[in-house]
Amino acid sequence: MWHLSWRANGDRFDVGLLANRALARGARVLWLEQPAGRAESGDYLIDGPVDPGAAAAELGLSLSRWEGRAPADALPLARPCLSLFAGEASAYPYFAYYSLSLARLGLAYTPADGKEIAAGALDHANIFVIPGGFATWGFDQAENAPGADAQARDFLARGGAAIGSCGGAFYLSAGRPGWTGSVNAVPRYTHEYLSTGVGVVGLDLAPGRLTLGCPDVMEMPYYHGPVHDLVGPEAQVVARFRDLRFSGRLGIENPLDPALFESDMKGRPAVIEASGPRGRAILFSPHPEMGDLLRKYMSLDGYVRKYLPIRGRKVMDETLTFYRSLDAPCFRLVLNAAHALASDRLPAAEPNVRPADKAELADGLARLKSSIGQSCDRLGIPDDDGFDGLVHDIARRLRADLDGALDGLASPLARLVQGDAWAAQIAQSWSHVAAHAETSLQADRQSNRPIAAKLLGIELAIRLAQAWGLLARADLACVSRA
Repeated sequence: MWHLSWRANGDRFDVGLLANRALARGARVLWLEQPAGRAESGDYLIDGPVDPGAAAAELGLSLSRWEGRAPADALPLARPCLSLFAGEASAYPYFAYYSLSLARLGLAYTPADGKEIAAGALDHANIFVIPGGFATWGFDQAENAPGADAQARDFLARGGAAIGSCGGAFYLSAGRPGWTGSVNAVPRYTHEYLSTGVGVVGLDLAPGRLTLGCPDVMEMPYYHGPVHDLVGPEAQVVARFRDLRFSGRLGIENPLDPALFESDMKGRPAVIEASGPRGRAILFSPHPEMGDLLRKYMSLDGYVRKYLPIRGRKVMDETLTFYRSLDAPCFRLVLNAAHALASDRLPAAEPNVRPADKAELADGLARLKSSIGQSCDRLGIPDDDGFDGLVHDIARRLRADLDGALDGLASPLARLVQGDAWAAQIAQSWSHVAAHAETSLQADRQSNRPIAAKLLGIELAIRLAQAWGLLARADLACVSRA
């Protein structure tokens, strides 16, 4: 048995990446809820048939042998098989932020729109991830997919579990037709959900499984998520709104008013875990999956603009450069949510996807690389960008990342073609998100959207490729050592 430690590996998300791919490949993975010996809470113990020692070496991770028996209170994880809602009602880029965080954490998924859900897509999943970005009317109406809401309720009734952010958290609440009522609580704003706003918020986290390895306070983007007053006995409040770090207007010109935050949001539930007659679910009012990527471009127009004349170009350049788009601290909540649900019983499930086509994958990579390059070349940033050249620097860095990100993905994707359904799931979900990224970039080139929004679109596409490269290599490492 092997001990996979967060501390020994610098708290890198490669730890979760390896644990999840080993789990997908049939390893027995135990999640430590309590410290044990040299292990911290949140660490993993991994046992055959995968050889995680060799796989860890390929991924640059440190592992150690675990002597003796596993702690009696260690939590065995069921193998998660995820479906990600990705329809017109939660269109790109909204679902793609979950794509990014899930891939980075080693959690492969199968995308499904409303009609696919109505046709039974959730029969091949045990965790259903519902992003934000969609109007809160329910799948049947928002997707014109009669029967999709009933399929979601049936999925929860037979033991499946759900994770929802923002619009997804509304859907898992009570108070509107079509919602699942997994949390028997009505948000303060149900239909007129734009009444709050946009910003970066701080949360107070309570101790528990969902916050293992997290600090007491965590920051993340917020876009009009549900504000609950009270929750029923089936639910536990995991985090509460603490403060508004700053308001934003990126993507939606509706900055969160500080006075409204103080009167309507502060101290109220921000993250809820439910387990009751309407199923198991974890609700995020804000967006842990958006992480530092959104925060970076939200801060460009606010924080950086304000403090550039005060602290100068060097400090602001470092601020922008060192946002961790692939390693945002709040991704840990997404990881813990999946593991908290998998530490209870989940129904067995395997991906149901068609085998990937090698030529189609290669063609898709080439098209996306070309599209990103065209978007970089056509940004049209004025010589005086208004930020002392910082916007030009962001664009240059993204252009420099392009070749390595896309070229580095080609070989592992090609190798996945020869794999099983779990490998095909990685390849298929990449083809899906890459096609949407290409379409979105093309639309951006023809639009008059702000430069910050266009840079965000370019960076999202590049980071998706980097995350899929890590996911594919980790999966191949676990398979080759099984």
